[in-house]
Amino acid sequence: MDDPQHDSDLALLAAWRSGDAAAGNQLCLRFQPKLRRFFGSKVPPPEVDELVQQTWLALAQAATRGSAAPVRTCFRGYLFGIARHVVLAYYRKHSRRDDFDPEVESIETLMPSLSRQLSLQRRVKQLELALQSLPLELQLLAEARYVEELSGRELAEIFGIPEATVRTRLFRARRLIDEALERLELRG
Repeated sequence: MDDPQHDSDLALLAAWRSGDAAAGNQLCLRFQPKLRRFFGSKVPPPEVDELVQQTWLALAQAATRGSAAPVRTCFRGYLFGIARHVVLAYYRKHSRRDDFDPEVESIETLMPSLSRQLSLQRRVKQLELALQSLPLELQLLAEARYVEELSGRELAEIFGIPEATVRTRLFRARRLIDEALERLELRG
């Protein structure tokens, strides 16, 4: 079945590659909103226009280098294939990890929202305040266990108490932390 839109897009692409700037402008008008929507759900708002431009630039450069792959399905699929490569390159560049893997990473883990970051910072601050509300010996014990990840045996040795006592004190520390967090939630 022939798709007139598909044929029209391919004709515009061929004309643009032959030097017809008006055909390129027509493609931009047709696909700019779709590209903005595509990137808008994947990158911070200030980056959207830049990545849209990178997509058009990659399309134009492929044509001028003579390395433009033939469009096998439709122009839209071809364009979004380029957009996919642009967004993956963006996350490879901006990832805080050297082993970025798009098969594993999600947008949420790569670029948490500002509200999520603020919420996390607030929770960390509340936890810090809850820890500071503990008697000092319990705070030291809880931090040694949960921050430094020392074992019960190691804690028993450091604090000079039986391992069973370490477990009892950690249970008490967790209970007091939970109570402090509840009070902080009610206030905040």
